[in-house]
Amino acid sequence: MKFYITTTLPYVNADPHIGFAMEIIRADVIARYHKLLGDEVVFNTGTDEHGQKIYQKALEEHKDPQKYCNEHAKNYAQLKSILNISYTNFIRTTDSLHITAAQEFWKRCQKDIYKARYQIKYCVGCELEKTDSDLVDGKCPIHPNRKLEVYDEENYFFKFSNYQQRLLDFYAKNSDFVIPQFRFEEIKNFVKSGLKDFSISRLKEKMPWGVQVPQDTKHVMYVWFDALTTGCYVASNAYVSWSSQ
Repeated sequence: MKFYITTTLPYVNADPHIGFAMEIIRADVIARYHKLLGDEVVFNTGTDEHGQKIYQKALEEHKDPQKYCNEHAKNYAQLKSILNISYTNFIRTTDSLHITAAQEFWKRCQKDIYKARYQIKYCVGCELEKTDSDLVDGKCPIHPNRKLEVYDEENYFFKFSNYQQRLLDFYAKNSDFVIPQFRFEEIKNFVKSGLKDFSISRLKEKMPWGVQVPQDTKHVMYVWFDALTTGCYVASNAYVSWSSQ
């Protein structure tokens, strides 16, 4: 059998901590188990290196963002020997192959991408948009010491709303798609509540540290649209490799 597993990709604006050690060790245990079963295993991990929080941290230290990322990414790469981890891929989102994959992913999503005015409150700590119902006393409850950014600009949007019914139909036909079951219920309830289109770019003049949007030099990709491509890229290449054997 073919088996693929990935960890989340931690931001490099902080040193590795016990929480990520727990995650990568658990993933390693699963990967090793499947290897013992005789499966062909691809185990992916790496670092998330774009976005506003990375850019701000680099500026605070008076460093070029790429130099800042290079210095901190090595702390995560060293976990392979420190924790005796058996991963097969360590992907940095500043790698040229990742950037190529992210831009290709954007092109393939083109029919569902459009431009619109963007007016929101944004928590850099979460790298997420915040509605008033998300806030406590006007602040992000997770990062109450951070001032919310207020964005009012034209961005690219992804038509997430186009996929609500398709996802619900898929979930109905694949009852074991997510485990444990209570997490699957969370996902289904989230989708049932209504999917909204979301911003997938930032103006480069305000936040230059990101993957260049294809055919538009004024925009970079929103960090989560960029970073989540890594797993798809590694999995697709593993599939191509396996299929050719």
